Amino acid sequence: MTWTVMCTYSRQLASRYPTCCVSFSSYNSTIVPCGCGPHKSTGSRGGKSHGDGCIAGDPKKDGAQLLQCTNHMCPIRVHWHVKLNYKDYWRAEIAVTNFNYRMNYTQWTLVAQHSNLNNVSEVFSFQYKPFFPYGNINDTGMFYGLKLYNDQLMEPGPFGNVQSEVLMRKDDTTFTFSQGRAFPRKIYFNGNECKMPPPESYPYLLNSTPPRSSIVTAASTCLMLLLLLPAS
Repeated sequence: MTWTVMCTYSRQLASRYPTCCVSFSSYNSTIVPCGCGPHKSTGSRGGKSHGDGCIAGDPKKDGAQLLQCTNHMCPIRVHWHVKLNYKDYWRAEIAVTNFNYRMNYTQWTLVAQHSNLNNVSEVFSFQYKPFFPYGNINDTGMFYGLKLYNDQLMEPGPFGNVQSEVLMRKDDTTFTFSQGRAFPRKIYFNGNECKMPPPESYPYLLNSTPPRSSIVTAASTCLMLLLLLPAS
């Protein structure tokens, strides 16, 4: 007897409820949100949670040890913000927020894949260690907390966060902000791959090409203004 076996990988089956997600923003755009999946709110009876899932009230006040109900429904949210754009450098801000009331993350790690991590000039509030997974190609780095400062994500919720800024030098030959390259390709928190926003939702920056619809709208506006001008 013979068999034919076909193996497929499904991200949904492998990680039905991701443990972290990534949101994006830039200095000239709104926040691109993230999400982890269809977690279900448990509701509450008299300020007490019941069942598994998340709690919509104040878990710290109610004494519950559950995931806080949020729009993204993720235990960990990583936010990457393109903050400033200089002539020879640019600055990104990284914030990690803990929404898991069961966990105090001790000695957390965050690994990012970004093409410009080979030109990191300074990391302000995190420790940083570059990786070289492909020989001399350095596009991966690990961030982790400073002892006695942000080594632990102590308090869950909106105030349970750590953040830092990364200053990177622009490479004249390969650096560009276009096609979402100001944002990382992948983010891992404590070894778990975070869910990224879809590529078409990435913010575009001022020195990158705006969407085609914006170009058409601008051209139509200019043509209308020309038609309204009085003839000389």
